[in-house]
Amino acid sequence: MPVSNVWRDYNIQRIRRYTSIPKLITVARSYLKNYSSELYALISTLERAQQLQELGLALLGEQFEAEKKLSHEVRSLIVACHHHHALIAKTNFMDLEHDLLDADAHLHALNGLLIGNKKSLHA
Repeated sequence: MPVSNVWRDYNIQRIRRYTSIPKLITVARSYLKNYSSELYALISTLERAQQLQELGLALLGEQFEAEKKLSHEVRSLIVACHHHHALIAKTNFMDLEHDLLDADAHLHALNGLLIGNKKSLHA
């Protein structure tokens, strides 16, 4: 797969995740009153990842690290959500969870392709 296609797909998945995270926070916020620090960390990490994306390729390593941290924050919040049966019974939560985990899996795979292409360019 050409590198330009991988980048396109990578950015599509990032935007997909960036769009879904605020929706997840909105749905989960009332159930996660004891998790305000986790919600704040997720919001901060999302904002940082979006800022780095806007810079383009200039800070590629930092972008990958920010996306990795964002994956961790999203997964942590989803685990916290699973402690609230009323929340996980909501269809929109389950749809958001599926969408976020699917985007995360795609990003992980595409990240591997991009890192592999980056290494082959320097060889």
